[in-house]
Amino acid sequence: MYSCHSRSARWYAAAAFLALAIASGCTHARTAVAPGGDPMVITQEQIEPLHASNAYDIVAATHANFLHSRGRESRDPNVPPIPVHVYIDDTFYGDVTSLREIGVEQIEEIRLYQSYEAQYKFGSGHMGGVIQVITKM
Repeated sequence: MYSCHSRSARWYAAAAFLALAIASGCTHARTAVAPGGDPMVITQEQIEPLHASNAYDIVAATHANFLHSRGRESRDPNVPPIPVHVYIDDTFYGDVTSLREIGVEQIEEIRLYQSYEAQYKFGSGHMGGVIQVITKM
């Protein structure tokens, strides 16, 4: 005969194991970051093993969803999608295709901003988000 305390302890142990199994299965290897790291920053340690030749290849390998529009401002199909803007350091550089012009040897890190973060940091007109390339000094 089992006591109520024993059954609840086994239930908690089973629940903890299940939660751990679910949490470990939900991580994605390509976007994994070091403890305390920011998942929206691509660091030198993440860039080096990719053997990429430019910033576009780096973002495509780690956060491909950032290379595409974040949606539309209108339901009208004639209105173009909202573009993602690219900045080098704090200077506007172009759209995502301009990332192909930035050689990997120039890159210190790449920061990815969602629309609300981009509007706060870079001002209005960045509803599509921003990819900021921080260059080496």
